Amino acid sequence: MITFIAHFTVPPANASAFEELLTYVAAKSNSEPGVVYYGFARSVDADDIYSVVEVYRDQDAVASHGQTDWVTESVPQFLTLIDGMPDIKQYVSPGAASVASQFDNLT
Repeated sequence: MITFIAHFTVPPANASAFEELLTYVAAKSNSEPGVVYYGFARSVDADDIYSVVEVYRDQDAVASHGQTDWVTESVPQFLTLIDGMPDIKQYVSPGAASVASQFDNLT
């Protein structure tokens, strides 16, 4: 399995739009066959910090997810709603290889 955990700073004025967009993306993503889990949450310690957790079955699932219409259309919208770039960490199950994030080419 391949897991991404990302942290974002979202200005309060953008919180509602950010949550609406992520709710849509999470619902669509969780319907993909290779997505084990896709969800997001807001920090209880800082109202402007959100985390997204993405868990994929394998590299093919990550690649397929990155090519979906809802991902390619939502990333530009998403980037206008956050401050700075996301802090993304990748974790893999023993024996799994790491993959490129859809945000790697943006930094």
